[in-house]
Amino acid sequence: MVISTLRTATPDAGRSTAGGDRPSVGARASRRGVWAGGLAIALLAAGCSESKLAQCNRLSQVVNGTVAEVQAVVQANSQPNDKAFSAVADRFEQGKATVSAVELSDAQLNDYKGQLLTLYDQIITAARKVSTALQQENFDAARAAHQEFLTAANQESPLVEEINTYCQVSP
Repeated sequence: MVISTLRTATPDAGRSTAGGDRPSVGARASRRGVWAGGLAIALLAAGCSESKLAQCNRLSQVVNGTVAEVQAVVQANSQPNDKAFSAVADRFEQGKATVSAVELSDAQLNDYKGQLLTLYDQIITAARKVSTALQQENFDAARAAHQEFLTAANQESPLVEEINTYCQVSP
């Protein structure tokens, strides 16, 4: 906690004390004032920074919104086709932009955010490859791209699980 790193040094620290080793009343009051001022600054800084839980919730809302939009595309297209894969890529593009805009002060959450953005890039690239291959009726390329898409998409669940574990509130 920030308070444990506060120093009690005061401008009076270099002055001799009246009465031997015991600090003067003014020096003690000054030290208390510095400590209290430091405590107030630390509490103010802690109060202004967003909690890990709040940051987790913001990131979660954005990711869940992207997932909901992708699921809507999948449900609307019972048979995968070039337009469906293109729409999935578009939704992930939008999600990537939204995730990129989320500002996080937590270093670990920023790392997870980077992993999500990399994963979204992989999914977008693979979905566009599937869409293009299907448009060109190149079914071998479509199968290979679809496998690439599935490999990327299957990485999402473990990453989301890891983020959820990190974001759990400790009792």
